[in-house]
Amino acid sequence: CVAQLSSAKTLAFDTETTSTNPLQDRLVGFSLAGSPEKGYYFPVGHDSGAQLPLREVLDAVQPLLSDPNIAKVAHNAKYDLVVLRQVGVDVSPITFDTMIAEWLITPESRHLGLKALAWVRLGVEMTEIETLIGKGKNQITMAQVPISQAAPYAVADAVMTLRLVPLLEADLREHGVEALNRDVEVKLIPILAGMEEAGILLDLPLFEQFSQELRREIRQLELAIYRQAGEEFNINSTQKLSDVLFKKLALDPPDVTKKTSSGKFSTAAGVLDGMKGVHPIIELILNYRELTKLQSTYVDALPQQVNPNTGR
Repeated sequence: CVAQLSSAKTLAFDTETTSTNPLQDRLVGFSLAGSPEKGYYFPVGHDSGAQLPLREVLDAVQPLLSDPNIAKVAHNAKYDLVVLRQVGVDVSPITFDTMIAEWLITPESRHLGLKALAWVRLGVEMTEIETLIGKGKNQITMAQVPISQAAPYAVADAVMTLRLVPLLEADLREHGVEALNRDVEVKLIPILAGMEEAGILLDLPLFEQFSQELRREIRQLELAIYRQAGEEFNINSTQKLSDVLFKKLALDPPDVTKKTSSGKFSTAAGVLDGMKGVHPIIELILNYRELTKLQSTYVDALPQQVNPNTGR
């Protein structure tokens, strides 16, 4: 199959892994397609079944994946590039990313996923990943999926990507963004991948100290809000908050037409911003939301993203 793939002018590549974190997941297998009709799957990390020796396979395909005369394409190429770099394989030149192309053509597109894009553009209904690994607490990883099921799924990803390329290329030209895609977006893929691999250093003790400070400030704001409301309630419940502001405290909403699907007056940020100065509870709630957002999105979340292998 390597000999057949070496004659291709363009190769589509795709990886199957144990998670969605390219720096920490394990490579289960990868697929290559040199034509829109046929592809190959290389199983290297399934929990059972006949595996191919990882090092031998990578040594065999590395010349293909680094051949400057063979264009490489993928859907969300940065992810697969980072995954393959973790096992010592670099892919170049990457000349097209079907996900980025769809976004350039239609920035508001709801079809950025490969399965959705294949359905909209090609009329092909692909197998969803949940069909193989399930959902929720019973979800398994691709490593546990039998090779006989993983192979057609993985090959379809590469083949459909290859089929999408000419359609998206034509649309890029029509929208006048072909040069932007070629000269900026695609060239950024390996740069962004390198930035992702390098990571950044976090001062973890500082983050822990900051988190404790935020918890204290948030608790003080909670108590102040309860005092103003005259009761304890779930501040994060928009329905309960609406009841407290507009029923119990009888505040006037800036726009009586702004209601939620449940029929309550909206407590969105824009609404509360327009009510500043009406009652002391408004600024307390805005401060509370700002600090809880800071804590959950950054101060507590970023340390969880540190790669244990690199400390970054």
